[in-house]
Amino acid sequence: MTMKTEQSVDGNVGDRAAFLTDGRTSRRAMLQGLGALGVGLVLSRTGLLQAETPAAARLWSLAPMEAETERIQDILDILATNEAFGVTLVGTVLDYARKGAYSPAIPDGILKILTGVRSQEQYHLDWLKSAGAKLRTDTFHIPDLEMLSKPKVLFRDLVELEDSAIGAVIASLHTFTREKRIDLLKANFQFATEESEHRFLANRALGFRPPNDHSFAAAQFGSTAEFYKGLQNRGIIDGSAGLEVTYPGPGAVDGTGVSYRTPGGPMASCSGSAGKGM
Repeated sequence: MTMKTEQSVDGNVGDRAAFLTDGRTSRRAMLQGLGALGVGLVLSRTGLLQAETPAAARLWSLAPMEAETERIQDILDILATNEAFGVTLVGTVLDYARKGAYSPAIPDGILKILTGVRSQEQYHLDWLKSAGAKLRTDTFHIPDLEMLSKPKVLFRDLVELEDSAIGAVIASLHTFTREKRIDLLKANFQFATEESEHRFLANRALGFRPPNDHSFAAAQFGSTAEFYKGLQNRGIIDGSAGLEVTYPGPGAVDGTGVSYRTPGGPMASCSGSAGKGM
């Protein structure tokens, strides 16, 4: 998906503290240079599959865990449920924005981007369902109601939520690699790169220049189950505070302008004999 905006939620461009990154590898270059099973190998060697305790993980009040063995079905269900939450949350945000609930108002260009973000989350969910995923719930809570009235709170929280969603996918790659599920590994790694783009856009909306303070999110969770527990701890799932919302949220999902809707590109096995691709 290609989207461009020069707007931030307070109208400032480039007057915030900039966070520089040493990571300069684009997702396309990384994916083109790796076979699907090689993704898991390279991530483990670069530290992205190791349990760490970054700031976002501390905000979730979770202790880091070693990588756990999980059932593929459980992983798919958890990832799909989080995508459903994303569709619902952004749909609610768009609805409140159109009703004039935000002060200051979110610029139209950013609302257009959020519309595309919502549709991408839906396309992720559609693919996960086609792979056998089932939602654990379709009812969620938005515990912090300031997300629906203050743009800075909204985009700050979106950065954190995207970081955590990326961390959940990274945790899933252990199992996909071990089970040699190249299809699941490849697709979900691509989904994680799109979540990274969403994080980038949220940081840009906040006014950060450059908006990427790291090239790819560090590992936060030892398992997707740990990530799911974090959603429960925050009251997003099985909660009671704030606003209750039901998937897919207000309004229709609008994919106009979104060109990348399903995982694509070449797929290769790094474990087979020479000359045998997949």
